[in-house]
Amino acid sequence: MSESLNLDHLERQAWRRDASDGLMEFLAGILFFFVARAMVDPHLAWVPALLLFPMRWANRFFKERFTWPRIGYVKLKSEDSKDFGRGVLTYLAVVFVIYLALLWVFGDITSFQSWRQWLPTLMGGFCSGGFFFAAGKSRLARHYALAIFCIAWGLVCSLPAEPFSTPGIQRWALGLGLVNLLTGVAVFVRFVRRYPVREAEAGDE
Repeated sequence: MSESLNLDHLERQAWRRDASDGLMEFLAGILFFFVARAMVDPHLAWVPALLLFPMRWANRFFKERFTWPRIGYVKLKSEDSKDFGRGVLTYLAVVFVIYLALLWVFGDITSFQSWRQWLPTLMGGFCSGGFFFAAGKSRLARHYALAIFCIAWGLVCSLPAEPFSTPGIQRWALGLGLVNLLTGVAVFVRFVRRYPVREAEAGDE
């Protein structure tokens, strides 16, 4: 039992150290800005998905040059693809059911306009899963805060009764992108000040 607790503690510490540079939030902010841009031009809707691979490359690029020289390389435990996929689908299904319930109570479930108006709420619920996942691994308060903000901001952006929901989705993506970007920059600045480059590694360069 104690060995299991120690392993859980070590895994949580690894996730906390890996997240101590704020790069996840910074890159997420950039991605949400691209989502907001795609909302203006529907033919660009494929662009955010296309950026997922470059974002992973950028994450490793910055970690190799800024994070690992300061705190060392952190090896994270790989998730079982089958269990992870099942968990993602379950979360998305629960969010969609809650969305339908909200639409039934506060909107018109038979109206396509009502569906589009409340779409920011659905997107906020879907995207909050990534932040809740990170929060569950790292137990960092800012990840919980970002998950809650993701949902709350989606609700706020769904409130104005507009003929189309695109402006609401755009405001949601811009707001979430800005909050993530500012959070990432603030955490990164604190990280650089707290962990200067190790002298031995700096000398090797």
